[in-house]
Amino acid sequence: MKKAYLYILLLSASFLGACKKDLSDRFYDKDKLTGSDADIVPGLFTDMLTNNKIFAQDYGEWYYLLNGGTSITGYSQIAQRYVSYRYDWFSSYNDLTTGNGFDDFPINGQNFFQNSYTRLKNYETLQNTLAARSGQDKTDGELYLKLAGLIKCYQTAKLVDFFNSIPYSDAFQGSKGGAQYLFPKYDDAKTVYQSIIAELGTLVDGLPGAYAQMSASAQAVFKQQDVAFNGDINKWTAFANFLRLKMLVRIAGVEEAYAKPLIQAALAKPLPQTDYYWFYWYDIDPTGGGTWIRGVYENSFASFIPNIIMKRLNYGTPAYEEGIDDPRLPVLAMPTKYMDYRGVSANIEEQTALYTSGEKYYPFADNIASTFSTNAKSMYNHATFHRNSKMPVYMSTLGEQDLLLAEIALKGLANTGKSAEEHIKDEVTHSIAFWYTINQLSSYAKTEMTPAQMALVYPARPSATVVNAWGDVVKGKFTAAPTLDDKMEILMQQKYLHLNLYQPYELWAELRRTRHPKLEPFTWHTSVWKPMPERVRYPAIELTNNSDNFKKVAPENNLTSPIFWVPAAARAKNPYWDNYNYQ
Repeated sequence: MKKAYLYILLLSASFLGACKKDLSDRFYDKDKLTGSDADIVPGLFTDMLTNNKIFAQDYGEWYYLLNGGTSITGYSQIAQRYVSYRYDWFSSYNDLTTGNGFDDFPINGQNFFQNSYTRLKNYETLQNTLAARSGQDKTDGELYLKLAGLIKCYQTAKLVDFFNSIPYSDAFQGSKGGAQYLFPKYDDAKTVYQSIIAELGTLVDGLPGAYAQMSASAQAVFKQQDVAFNGDINKWTAFANFLRLKMLVRIAGVEEAYAKPLIQAALAKPLPQTDYYWFYWYDIDPTGGGTWIRGVYENSFASFIPNIIMKRLNYGTPAYEEGIDDPRLPVLAMPTKYMDYRGVSANIEEQTALYTSGEKYYPFADNIASTFSTNAKSMYNHATFHRNSKMPVYMSTLGEQDLLLAEIALKGLANTGKSAEEHIKDEVTHSIAFWYTINQLSSYAKTEMTPAQMALVYPARPSATVVNAWGDVVKGKFTAAPTLDDKMEILMQQKYLHLNLYQPYELWAELRRTRHPKLEPFTWHTSVWKPMPERVRYPAIELTNNSDNFKKVAPENNLTSPIFWVPAAARAKNPYWDNYNYQ
């Protein structure tokens, strides 16, 4: 391979000193490298891997995702404002026709659709660049193209989960000419999913060989450029197989005969053996910069924990009681001024009465003393989330994988080697370990709290005995659940606890697909509402820029047309409790 210049200088003091700049500003302009003796291929890959709105989450997107309380996190009851009648915009909460209720601006208005294609352009550039090469120089670059293809698969699957039909087969064509590539047609969503699944299968088989054929010097460059897995091709292979397995489980509800043999085959290939995440090469500034943590920090007042999550963490008195409550409770939630844990309700009638009676809160995450003295309801843990300068970029976790395996075993989609309830217990164990690790990465306000407050915000890891006992509790509930639907309720409750505020897009997809877990009805004065947004709308620019092709998908351009992977039997189900009496 040509002399390689690292596209990003991970150890550069100038970069570390500029940590308030957006992630996109941390790279050299690849166009300025053209014509020099530098090889841009490694940098194109790293740029794609670290680009916002793919794996690394984005500030603006998250700001609006939380801010009003009427977007994905609010309707999915993952995070919410402390809603009372003072927020009159919730009076249209049930409006999914005009769009005055559900707010898809964080995706639609933030140009997630167009930006995804723009941020995947490096895949096309890599195709064109490698097509002009030969010999070892080309061989050394093939791995980067394959990994860029993996990132393309990841992001386009996410687009399907948001929009259903998307441009795919005519997209990502590099230097190919023709109007169809400038104005790509929309492909059937199921066909796109199956194409991605097939490509991921090819990658799982081909990544190790592509790495093995690289020269020693090229492998050394890859190790430096790969900020996710430090050049470990086995992790990339396992991650590709994990993504494929997740998509196969999702599509199995509508194409079981297609999915089952592929699921069994995927289980015979490597899957992650640890949690997969990576760190920025600088400390995140939660109060500035372009990462998602700033969006969470600036909207701490919209990150109260809804009862649908809180009541699955806290079972006894409002205080945390070891052995009675989920050990994840104190690392996910902030204690109230009463030194206990209280969620917010979707029963706005009752909640307004509490707020009016004086149950107030401090809206920010910038003064720990004010939080402790004022908050009558629990926000997500400031140290774990709002102010965690070491918050890693999520790829996959063992807990999420355990729940995939549990669903596979429960539905008889393949032989996993364990029962569904054993996988559920594994998830509890792995999830507890993950969240205590994330919490303990943080250093927020450690010098400002008393020892008693420190123990609440940075709780000690529970013992193996406590973890094992809680795993048995959840396993016992799952085993005792009488029907498959009842077991899926428990399984998806666990997914909510595990992924929570960290991965709301994944939870919204799973809520729509499975119609679990059940949510609280939204009571506004005398009205009881159970709205179910199914998708986000295409950006308006598609109507003007790609109008002929857009006409074919215009009938589904609304908030209520289900994504293709919602099973027929589930489409008529509304995932809400009848009331507020939790079982």
